[in-house]
Amino acid sequence: MPRSFCPFSGKFIEREVPREYEEGMPDDDLQPLVERLAASTPLSREQARRVVLDVIAYLTESPEAYVARRHRELKRSEGLRNDAIFERLADELRCRVFAMPPLTTRQIRRMIYG
Repeated sequence: MPRSFCPFSGKFIEREVPREYEEGMPDDDLQPLVERLAASTPLSREQARRVVLDVIAYLTESPEAYVARRHRELKRSEGLRNDAIFERLADELRCRVFAMPPLTTRQIRRMIYG
């Protein structure tokens, strides 16, 4: 399981990469980004691919999963009580980007044509 650095807690956390990105996502989709990252940093192609997958995992965590995970972390690592945790989570959620849920063809059509 990949590890990610959490800027809020200052700790490394285990993060599950969604299976579609780890196994099923065609390399063609990631190739331009991986090559750009490998060319602009000292990372190897495989290290760059791992970074890209880690960023995707970070950005695809659902709000519910994020809240549950952060609640556990803040309770365990900082010993905060729920009222303080809820305030902190509200602040963190305002700055966090979450993936959109999958859309149906009908929903996409309505976005375009109203």
